[in-house]
Amino acid sequence: MSQDKRAKLLKEINDIVQEQGHINKLLNENNMQELENYLGGELTQKHFVEKCIHNMASSSMPSTIQENASNAYGFLEKLKREKEAELAKETLSSDK
Repeated sequence: MSQDKRAKLLKEINDIVQEQGHINKLLNENNMQELENYLGGELTQKHFVEKCIHNMASSSMPSTIQENASNAYGFLEKLKREKEAELAKETLSSDK
């Protein structure tokens, strides 16, 4: 695995962790307006395609901001695990 690809995956994983932290922070502060703006704005723009695919596979759409935040957090967790698996696979392949 090239160092550039490894660095890119590590940055993507770190960004996802920070996004999850931001969601938690806004929820803990009960800052629902900013949370709604974040989920519908910056987060959607950054992960538009992945979010669409995730939502198409979901059986029901969230009806409250808290459900939307939980859905987004779960989506980010799934995305983070995919990136971690890709990083592990590439690392193991390059060790051979």
